[in-house]
Amino acid sequence: MSTRIKGAQLALTIGGTDYWADATSVVLDNEDTGAATTFEDASLGGARRYFFTITAIQSLSPSSFWNYVWDNTGEVVSYTYSPTDSADTFTGTVKIGPKPAIGGDAGVNNEFTFTTRFDCQEEPTKTLD
Repeated sequence: MSTRIKGAQLALTIGGTDYWADATSVVLDNEDTGAATTFEDASLGGARRYFFTITAIQSLSPSSFWNYVWDNTGEVVSYTYSPTDSADTFTGTVKIGPKPAIGGDAGVNNEFTFTTRFDCQEEPTKTLD
């Protein structure tokens, strides 16, 4: 039986700092580039673009992920992503997305989050333990 990935632990290091504690959702995904596909692209499964969609808490703390995204928009940095608590990882570089939203709906117990997209600069390198 295959080991199941559960949403209890992950590692998300962006630019050398682990932001797993601020993240509420992290998805590494890919899409068709929409560009002309060469025969080589087709032989490899098509021309794909990889990206992260990350949802995280809003925090103005200097060490928060929100603040990091705000201060580093457009920068290209390294990442390490592990969707489990093992040594299985995906690595590469990403371009930090646009400045994040701030604010949300009124409510005594509402906690604001934001969602951002980081575009990978190459196909992720997969290392399985």
